[in-house]
This record gives sequence, C-alpha cells and structure tokens, in this order.
Amino acid sequence: MPEQPDDDRRTFLRIAVIGGIGILTAGAGAASVFLPPKTGQSAGGGPQPLIPMARLAALLKEEVLSLEISLSVRDGWRLRTKRQRVYLQRVADTDDAAAFKALSPVCSHAGCTIEYHEKEKQFHCPCHGAKFKQDGSLEKGPAPRDMDPLEVTVADHDGASWLFVNWQEFVMGTEQRTPRGNA
Repeated sequence: MPEQPDDDRRTFLRIAVIGGIGILTAGAGAASVFLPPKTGQSAGGGPQPLIPMARLAALLKEEVLSLEISLSVRDGWRLRTKRQRVYLQRVADTDDAAAFKALSPVCSHAGCTIEYHEKEKQFHCPCHGAKFKQDGSLEKGPAPRDMDPLEVTVADHDGASWLFVNWQEFVMGTEQRTPRGNA
C-alpha cells in the first residue's frame, strides 16, 4: 500500500506539467490572434516595410519596368507570402526619389490587374476595358481614378543605390484615393 501515494503523486505531476504546457501554448496562440502584428515602418509611416525593387542604373528614362515583389502578409495567426507586380518608371535624369515613379497595377474599378502594352505605350485593364496613359493617368473608364502611385525612396543597399517601394493597397470603386484600412 505505500506505493499508491507515489503513483498518485507521479500521475498528478505528469498531468499538471502536461496541462500547464497546454495552457501556455493555447494562451500564446490566442494572444497572437488578438494582438496586432508587428510590421516594419516605412519613411512615410506606412504599414509595410520598404521593399528594395531595383538598382537605379537598371531604370532607363521613360521606360516602364514591370517587377514582381513578394510581400509578407499576416492573415490572423499565420504569415503568408503574396506576390504582387509593381510598375516602375524613371521620369527624370537625377538619382533622387523624385526622379522615379512607382504605380500599383490594381485597377481602381474592380481590383483586376492592369497590364502594360509596350507597343501602344498604354496600360489596359483586361476586365472592363479601362485604359491609362503611360504616366498612369486615366484615359478611358470605367475606372474612377488614375492608377495609384506608390511611395518611393532611394537608399544604399548592398553597396549600390537602390529604389525602394512602399507597397500600399487602396479602396476600390471611388474617385478618392483612400489607403485601405483607413476607410
């Protein structure tokens, strides 16, 4: 009979330790759902970190360059990667941020991906026929506004000057350019 209290004590300790680990794990998981995710801050204070896009030397004046970026997006408790296209242009011969333009390919009408047609020097939305000039200004609807510009910054990266883009999503279907999340 003296062995039974030891067995009961061991069983109790085993259950307490396993239960405690379970409670801590569940608590950490629940906290990650309710706490806001930490993201980098851009120079403009936006929610996405600046993304290195291209070396300045790779961008020729008046040429539209289509690049694809990978964004880390927090979806509740998981972090997933989203691929997104960005259009870049050099609009001046200097190497400061004002010499570059970045445009979002997301159509302001219904969110379709706008394509650039090199031959025509125009952007087209394949979903509903909106057309945009090479500078991103609206030429033909149904899009309610011009293509959305993205903030750019020039900084040193790996020993060379690079163009960084601050990715931002905007509310669709309105003439006003409103960043998504601020509507």
